[in-house]
Amino acid sequence: MSWDRIILALGIPLHAIFFALMLAQVEPFHTFFYLFAWWTFIPVIGAINRLKTGQSLVLGDASRFFWMASFSVVVWLFFESWNFHLQNWLYHGIIEITWLRWICYALSFATVIPALLETDLLLGSLRIFRRLTGPALPVTPRFLYACVTAGFIMMFLVVLLPRYCFPLLWVGIVFILDPLLYHYDREASFLGQARRGNYHRLARMMLAGLVCGVLWEFWNYWSAAKWVYSIPLLNFWRVFEMPVFGFLGFMPFALECYLFWQLFDIMRRSWSGRNWAIPSTVLALAVVYTLLVFAGIDRITVIWPGT
Repeated sequence: MSWDRIILALGIPLHAIFFALMLAQVEPFHTFFYLFAWWTFIPVIGAINRLKTGQSLVLGDASRFFWMASFSVVVWLFFESWNFHLQNWLYHGIIEITWLRWICYALSFATVIPALLETDLLLGSLRIFRRLTGPALPVTPRFLYACVTAGFIMMFLVVLLPRYCFPLLWVGIVFILDPLLYHYDREASFLGQARRGNYHRLARMMLAGLVCGVLWEFWNYWSAAKWVYSIPLLNFWRVFEMPVFGFLGFMPFALECYLFWQLFDIMRRSWSGRNWAIPSTVLALAVVYTLLVFAGIDRITVIWPGT
């Protein structure tokens, strides 16, 4: 039996067992169900992808998966730092042991990019949006500058008018990063693909974001340690903990994560070619940034008992 079939044979029953233990409020599955859910789901879809196509982003290359998961933490902390200003979500039921809590932060945030990209790969193997074409987009230098300018204006509005412009956080980064990626790798850029009238990767990545968004919210809903939302103006019609219109944000968020990863991979190749050696200065800065934002989450975003 291949490793992929073993992963499927173990992963799916384990996921069901963890769900049952969570419902019975057995610890640590009740508090940390979100972690148990994702860390069984990700290997399972990786195994499915390898069985179907021979490819997986999370299985087979341990170095790539380690750096993808690590980079996922850093990327999500970028959004956490914005939430210090926005206060769109808060954490409840968080354990009080600092070292264990921070490990759980890292394990939770490490799932984001691997889940999105592996789900996108699965959708591709199912031939979803395989031939989604449309008018070719004329991409000129002026158009690229306009996109970047629009992106920075959106981010400025998030700072200036957070009550009304908070959704732009999940859009503005796309307008900044994709023109940058277009400069380095037109094949990977959504604009580069649109220039050829090809929109299948854009649509597929957005669908992957929506699929993962539903799973994020579903598994978070059942966990004792969870986030809850406090969204201005749109804080109604909840599905699990998320106001229904909030699910729209998962689609551009997936695009942002894809772009962050593609740009990181370009930088990584410039540092070390095909290897996964990261400069020590970059690692040190990432660790310091991570610890500072973890401390900020504890101070600003977590609702502690009795507060």
